Amino acid sequence: MNEQGILPLPPEERPAATGTAGEPSALAAGGVGQQLRAAREERGLSLAEVAQSLKLGQGQVAALENEEWQLLPGNTMIRGFVRNYARLFDLDVEQLMRGLDAARLQQKPQLAASAGTSATLPSPSGRRAERRDYLAVVGGLLLLALAVLVYFFAPLKEWQERLIEMIESRSVAPQVQRAQPAPALPTAADSAPRVAPAESVTSVSPPNATVLAAAASPSAAVAAAGGGDLRLSFAQSAWIEVRDAMGHLVVSGMMPAGSQREVGGQAPFSLVIGNATQVTLHHRGRVIDLAPHSKGDVARLTVE
Repeated sequence: MNEQGILPLPPEERPAATGTAGEPSALAAGGVGQQLRAAREERGLSLAEVAQSLKLGQGQVAALENEEWQLLPGNTMIRGFVRNYARLFDLDVEQLMRGLDAARLQQKPQLAASAGTSATLPSPSGRRAERRDYLAVVGGLLLLALAVLVYFFAPLKEWQERLIEMIESRSVAPQVQRAQPAPALPTAADSAPRVAPAESVTSVSPPNATVLAAAASPSAAVAAAGGGDLRLSFAQSAWIEVRDAMGHLVVSGMMPAGSQREVGGQAPFSLVIGNATQVTLHHRGRVIDLAPHSKGDVARLTVE
């Protein structure tokens, strides 16, 4: 009995593999999904029961059996799914891995040929993706150029005035602190001439207020900049991939059940979420429904 509580098939009842040693059989090369489905049906198990044992979505299990690799998240994850499925029914893992590699190699030339025939007529979705990437690169370059222009060509007079204000505010602060002990003197005659310094104290308060307001503005800008962060909660283990506006990979991997993951960076974010029905996505205090963006229990969406 394996870890999932399912008895393995006796050796004499297992499907016999054909073909010579050192190369996958015809069934393994072209029918990895058929082998997995046959093993499940021999045990009388449903897709839902196998999905629960493997901690996967039911759609992902169906995609494995139908060999719809494009619905699954990446070659590494596909190999892990097939390996776990094989171990669940005590199948020959290495044979299935060879069959999977052969099946994937057979699909690649077909994909390349189809890409060559459609090169003259790119699909609308491909054109939109290329245009989005192009606009993101151009926008980043424009922002960089603008920052350089502001840094090098901003009026020197404005910078000098700000520097003078900062120096004056720092020099006024010690004078204010020295003027405060004046009311502690006991005689009324001595306290009377000290009214004028008190007035000078009140007169310098507006520059301090200006400096404090100026100092507070960067922190407010930082808080506003952090408003685009994402938070993902996982009721069950799920695979995620998150990329920022520049296409850089921010997060990729399997997240454990009961965990949370916060993601920051430059919006918009492009997300691919496996086992999407067990994942909750929060953005700026609201929950984003993944159902409209899901296909085969894998959600693909862009969050602004």
